[in-house]
Amino acid sequence: MDGMFLLAELRINSLVTLPTKGHIKNALKNFAKGMEGLEKIYDLAMKRIESQGTESRDLAKQILAWIVYAKRPLSAVELQHAVAVRPNTTKLDEDYITTIDNLRSLCAGLVTIDEDSNIIRLVHYTTQEYFERIGDQWKPDAQFAIVSTCLTYLSFDVFKTGSCSSDEDYGERIQENKFLDYAAKHWGQHSAMIEGKHAENTTCF
Repeated sequence: MDGMFLLAELRINSLVTLPTKGHIKNALKNFAKGMEGLEKIYDLAMKRIESQGTESRDLAKQILAWIVYAKRPLSAVELQHAVAVRPNTTKLDEDYITTIDNLRSLCAGLVTIDEDSNIIRLVHYTTQEYFERIGDQWKPDAQFAIVSTCLTYLSFDVFKTGSCSSDEDYGERIQENKFLDYAAKHWGQHSAMIEGKHAENTTCF
């Protein structure tokens, strides 16, 4: 998406949540142009996320962390399963699988889903740059949380039968367990990004 079209779309998204005409007029006066405008819109989007209830806010940050730090693009269903993993559990509780609409709406317009590939991503490359720029301010434990999720998932009872006996069996296991491919292939890369106490904690799995 072109930067100017993105700016317009994000501005509209920020305006529709305002309660009165006065709030809208005030916001319009304060809109900046170009990249400065994008930065302010991203800041506003993060404020909207922070203003949500605790569970919705935390889930939104989880979703964003996965998209920002993932080692490859994630499909919407992979992300649905990733954020449904609960700590210290032995199976996936499907009651925690959020809807695809929630993946988008909780993140205040910062994510989109490609209809052809079903890949979920940030709306623009500048969104990635924004999150890299603000670094650990928005989710300081992101990498540790990702590693913990991967290792918890890989420890589920369903995988205790051992390795698959054939490529066909492996393919079926991947189809039945949507987050398995990512967790198995990439948890080590995320673990390598962790330093200090968090790194020590990953050895507990």
